[in-house]
Amino acid sequence: MASGVTKSSTSNGYPPKAQLQITVLSAKLKENKKNWFAPSPYVEVTVDGQSKKTEKCNSTHSPKWKQPLTVIVTPFSKLVFRVWSHQTLKADVFLGMAMLDISETLKSNNMKISDVVQSLQLHADREHSDVVGDLSVCLDGMTVDPEMFASAEADHYSTSNGESLQHNGDPAVRSSRDSSPAVDTDHRSSPSTRRTVSSKGSPSVGGRPARPPRPSRPPPPTPRRPTSSPGGT
Repeated sequence: MASGVTKSSTSNGYPPKAQLQITVLSAKLKENKKNWFAPSPYVEVTVDGQSKKTEKCNSTHSPKWKQPLTVIVTPFSKLVFRVWSHQTLKADVFLGMAMLDISETLKSNNMKISDVVQSLQLHADREHSDVVGDLSVCLDGMTVDPEMFASAEADHYSTSNGESLQHNGDPAVRSSRDSSPAVDTDHRSSPSTRRTVSSKGSPSVGGRPARPPRPSRPPPPTPRRPTSSPGGT
C-alpha cells in the first residue's frame, strides 16, 4: 500500500517521514576464483538506524529474491545495501555494497517513487574502488509535494548552519553576562584586599578614598591613640 508525504505531514515533525517498500529483486556477483564454492548471498538494507534482511539464496552467483522490505524514510534518507554470504560455522563474508540517495531518486522521477527499478553497482568498499557485481531493486510507495520538498530541502541544508550560529551565539551572550559581574566584584574586592593587607583598621581607612592605594599612610592613626590615652588619665 503506497503512502505519500504531503504538506500536512510537515506539521507533525521535520523531516517528514513515509513508508517505503523496497523489493530486492536479484544480483549478479563476480566469481571469485580463490573460492571453489559459490556463495549463499543475502541482502541487508540499512537506513536511519533500521536494518532489514532478505532470505539467503544457496550456492549461486546470480541470486534472485524478489523479497519486499518496508522501512520508514524521509526524502533525504540514504539507503545502504550490503550483500553478504551466509556461513554456517564462521562469520558471514562481505561481498559488496551499494548506496542510493532517495532525494536524487525523487528528483529524477517527478517527486514520485512508484515501482521504480534501480540497478546499482556493488563495490568492495565505500571508496568504490572495485566493482564486484550488480544489484537490482524496486522502490515503491512514496510521493512528495514539490513545494514541500523544495522548502524541506532548504531547511535541511540550512539547519546545520543555523544550529552552529545559535550555539556560537549563546556562549557569547553568557560570557558577556558573566563577565560584567566579575568585573564589578573585582573592582569591589580589590580595595578591600588592599585595605586588609595594609592595616587591620579597615573601617577607619575606608572613609578616606585617597589612602587605600598607599599602604604607608595607614600607620599615622596608630600614634594618635597613645597620645590621646595619657591625656585622658
